[in-house]
Amino acid sequence: MRAFKDQHGVALPLGLFVLLVLVVALLVFVSMSGTEPQVSSNLSDTTRARYAADGGIEWAFDQLVLNQNWSNVLATNNGQMATNMALPGLAGSFGTFSVTVRNDDQAGDTQITGQPVDPGGPVTDTNEVVILTSAGSYNGVTRQIQQVVTHSNLLAPGALNLPGVGNNTIFSGNSFTISGNDTNLDDSPGAGIPGTCASSVSGIGTADVATETAVQGSLSPQQKDNVTGKPQSAGAGWGDNTIAPDPTLTPAAIAKFVNAVKPYADMSLQASGSSRLSLTNLGDSCGTNPNDANCWGTRSNPRIVYVSGTVDPAQAYYALSISGNSTGAGILIIEDGDLSITGDFRWEGIILVTGQYVGLRYGGGGNQTIYGGVVVNETQSANAEVEVDAAGNPKILYSCQAINNLRNMRRLFRLTSWREL
Repeated sequence: MRAFKDQHGVALPLGLFVLLVLVVALLVFVSMSGTEPQVSSNLSDTTRARYAADGGIEWAFDQLVLNQNWSNVLATNNGQMATNMALPGLAGSFGTFSVTVRNDDQAGDTQITGQPVDPGGPVTDTNEVVILTSAGSYNGVTRQIQQVVTHSNLLAPGALNLPGVGNNTIFSGNSFTISGNDTNLDDSPGAGIPGTCASSVSGIGTADVATETAVQGSLSPQQKDNVTGKPQSAGAGWGDNTIAPDPTLTPAAIAKFVNAVKPYADMSLQASGSSRLSLTNLGDSCGTNPNDANCWGTRSNPRIVYVSGTVDPAQAYYALSISGNSTGAGILIIEDGDLSITGDFRWEGIILVTGQYVGLRYGGGGNQTIYGGVVVNETQSANAEVEVDAAGNPKILYSCQAINNLRNMRRLFRLTSWREL
């Protein structure tokens, strides 16, 4: 018992045990201090590789904005847009990226894009939706990013387009012009400046044969001479032969375009019976202040203007009236309201009037010219009012130049569904 109670000699093994623990802890700390720089370096390399991949997405996005024939891009080099490309303005030692693009034609792509699968196959883009995959590399580390690119585009088949369920047209006099032949923005009567595209569109595009017949019946034989454009059958491109139905011209297509564009409008305005928009001399401030509320876009800086009206079955007022000497460029959308244009008016781009109980009226007292296209989309079948009332000297001239100027607006392109692979 005395031996067990005797604590003499305990200090040595206890000290050895503590020393062992300290040595182990020291070895752990030494090991950690040796691997910490490697972990930090790996994290830095991974981050820089991901940023390189992100830069590849941005670079490819710019290429798709500039080259809007995405079918050609899909068919070139099997969609390989870049291979080990250095970041713009930097040497390859700062990181490289490789980018491929493919069509959204594969099963399961709906879960990525949120839209039906493109029926065009691998190299034919029919819905202006593609999928980008970018691989960024830095110091032997590679990261991949995938994003969907979409383009909101309105493919109007005519200079004047009537896709809606109610299309009542009145053409007063014989001074109006509706032309689906490509017109240069710098052209003037007698100048003879050729358009930028060799193709033309219908003078008037309609939703169906019934609307085609109704529009043709609203024109006198003399007035039909003022409607020119792409012929729908053999013969001259004027009159009845250039008033043609198109299956792609539907209210659903118009609604899809409007819903995609209006959240990104440069200007959003509200109109009602008690708060009507009556504007004059639009564009007179563009030269000094292009961001002024009175500047509705220029050729070099087109704008998106959205006007929300109030459903008015009686069509007792115009949601938007434009008079004086006015100019603008871009996309003008009037939803659930009428548009009245008088005085001297020039617009480069698209004017779209859509919704319930809507209409477009050209008044006299000046010259009104639209380079690009006009869409009047009536969605209320019970409406018996006039959708297009053309009096005075209005001119609706298809212009490939004006349309392409809109297609280059970056706000019509979207990057969505970001994910890291």
